[in-house]
Amino acid sequence: MSRTVLIIGCGVAGPVLAILLKRKGYTPIVFEKVKELGDAGASLTLMPNGLKVLGLVDLASQVLEATFPLTEFHDQTWNGATLGVSHIPSTLLDKYSMPAAGVRRTALNLGLKQSLFDNAIELREGWKLEDIQEKEHGVIATFAGRGTIEGTFIVGCDGIKATSRELLLRRGGEMEALPTYTGLTQTAGISPTPSTIKGRPSLLNVYGIGAHFITYPVSHTHSSWAITLPETMEAQESWHLYNVEERDALKSKLLLEFANWSDPVPELIKSAERMVKFGLYDRDELTPEQWHSGRCVLIGDAAHPTSPHLGQGANQALEDCYHLATFLPKVSAKIPTLLKQDLAQIFQKFALKRQPRTSKLVKGARAQGERRVVTGGSAACLERDEAVRKSWLEVDAVAAKYDNLFREPF
Repeated sequence: MSRTVLIIGCGVAGPVLAILLKRKGYTPIVFEKVKELGDAGASLTLMPNGLKVLGLVDLASQVLEATFPLTEFHDQTWNGATLGVSHIPSTLLDKYSMPAAGVRRTALNLGLKQSLFDNAIELREGWKLEDIQEKEHGVIATFAGRGTIEGTFIVGCDGIKATSRELLLRRGGEMEALPTYTGLTQTAGISPTPSTIKGRPSLLNVYGIGAHFITYPVSHTHSSWAITLPETMEAQESWHLYNVEERDALKSKLLLEFANWSDPVPELIKSAERMVKFGLYDRDELTPEQWHSGRCVLIGDAAHPTSPHLGQGANQALEDCYHLATFLPKVSAKIPTLLKQDLAQIFQKFALKRQPRTSKLVKGARAQGERRVVTGGSAACLERDEAVRKSWLEVDAVAAKYDNLFREPF
C-alpha cells in the first residue's frame, strides 16, 4: 500500500494524527505555512475526551505535569455573587481516566512539534498550500514557491481559514464565503495566579453587563484569562502577541472598564505578562459529504470551526484524529494500494460519525457565547444571571451534559 500522507497544518490535530498514522504503517509529512512555529496565543482547556487521545501518543502526562487539574466549575456575577458551583471536575480522573486542565498554547504546540521529531516524522515549516490535484492513484499538492509533493491522500487541518477547505469545496464546484465576524472579540492574557484563587484549580466564569470573563490555571504559578466583549468594528482573527507598549495600553483601557469587578478580575488584568486580542469568526456548517472528496478529508477547525465558549475546539479536533486513524486500515502487503473509491468510503464513514456531534457542539458553543455576553442592560443581565443560577440546580442535567462531552471518543 502506498504510504505517504500529506497533513496540512501543525496545530493540535496535525502532529497527533501523524503519530497515530505512522503507528499504522503510513509515512506522514506535516506541512505548516508558518515559517517557524514558536511563541503564540494564550491558552486552551483540555478536557478528558481530548486528553485521552493525547494519552495514546504519550503526551497527556507531559501536559498534566505542568499544571493543576481542575477541581471545580464556578460561575459568579461581576460583583462576586455566586451563581453556581460544581465539583464535577474533581471526579473526572476516576470516571474517564483523565482530568480536565488548562495549558499554555505555546507549550502544547511546541510539545507537539517536538513529538514529531521524536517519532521521526518530517515537518516542513514555511510550506503554504496552494493547490490540490486528485489522481486515480494519488494526490498532488502544490505549495507556494516550493513545488509539488505527491501522496496517497491529504488531510486538511489548517484552521478556520483553511486553504484545504477552500480547495476541496472549489473542486466540488462550490465557492464559500469568507469567515464572518460575529461581533465579539476576546482579549486573552496570562498572569501570576492571584492569592484570592491560589490553591483552587477552578474554571471560573464571571458575568457582567455586556462582558464575560473566564480564568483557569495553566501552570503551578500562572493562570490564563479571557474577556469576551462586543465590538462593532471588525477585529481580525489573529494571534498577534502584544509587545510591552501595546500590552500596557490595553491593560489601562481594560482596567478602566473592569476596575469595579470583584477579585480576581482586576488583579489578573493588571499583572498580565502576555496578552493577545482577536476577533471571533464563524463559518457555514458543512454537510458530511462536504468534509471530503476522493483523496482529501478535513478535520478540526477546517471542517467544523467553533467559538471557544464550550472549550471544545482542540478536544474535538483530537477526537477527529482518533476516529480517522481508526477508520483507516493498517499498511499491509495484502492491500497493494488504497483505491480512490475505498478512501471515499472511509472518509464518508468518518464524516458521518463525526459531523452530527461536532455540529451540535458548534451550535452549543455559539449559543453559549450569546448567553454570556448580554448587551440589553441590567434587567437583561439579571435575567441571564438567574437562568445561569437555575441551570446549576438541575444536577442531573448538568451531569448528563458533561458526560456527553467527556465520555468520547472511547
